[in-house]
Amino acid sequence: MLSISKLLKKSGHQIFLNILNVLGISICWSLFIVPAIFLLPFYWAIAYLAITFIPATTAVFAVMNQIAEGKKYKFGMFIKSFFHYFTRSFRIGLLFSLAVLIPLSQWWYYININNSYLIFIFSVFQTYLCLTFLSTQVYTIPILVAEDCKVIKAMNKSIKAFMGNTWYTIGLFVQIICITLLISLTVIGFFLLYISMLAIFVLNASKNLDFAKKEESISENRVEQTI
Repeated sequence: MLSISKLLKKSGHQIFLNILNVLGISICWSLFIVPAIFLLPFYWAIAYLAITFIPATTAVFAVMNQIAEGKKYKFGMFIKSFFHYFTRSFRIGLLFSLAVLIPLSQWWYYININNSYLIFIFSVFQTYLCLTFLSTQVYTIPILVAEDCKVIKAMNKSIKAFMGNTWYTIGLFVQIICITLLISLTVIGFFLLYISMLAIFVLNASKNLDFAKKEESISENRVEQTI
């Protein structure tokens, strides 16, 4: 199994080779995000992102997965993938939105209304639970686009992958947060590079687990044959 650092190097090489596709697909994704950031009022922006953010992100993963498999990018692939996965990715998006909004609302309540020690402990515990849930779902979108399966199956597989590779997944989750924070500091980089770069990295990390399982099964077969 490749380490996270080696995955970053591998992903960087693939990004360099497919830089035009990375830019083009990221721009398509950004067109869905720009209205929420620059045009819509705050509450409307939250509702808009809850509807479109994960479906648009899933479309990026789907297109980058096809490119990684050697297929050439064709005009309309992003929009086609967006509508193909919309219903399923919308459900995932609602769950992810709740996992983000619940701790945020709890911390807002602690800071603005009741800053007691008990509420602080509850806020920390609630944040921990939501972050744990999100980390168990790191592989949900890669599995969804790779197998074109149902949401429940993709989420269950992601949980199993997390349980079988806990520290690997936690390291991946931390890397996702770090990449997001770093690229968010540059507005141009965020809109032109971020999501395609992240998709390549997470797809490689997900496939790395499958490759490791294949290696284990091959080694087990060899041991059985020698015995």
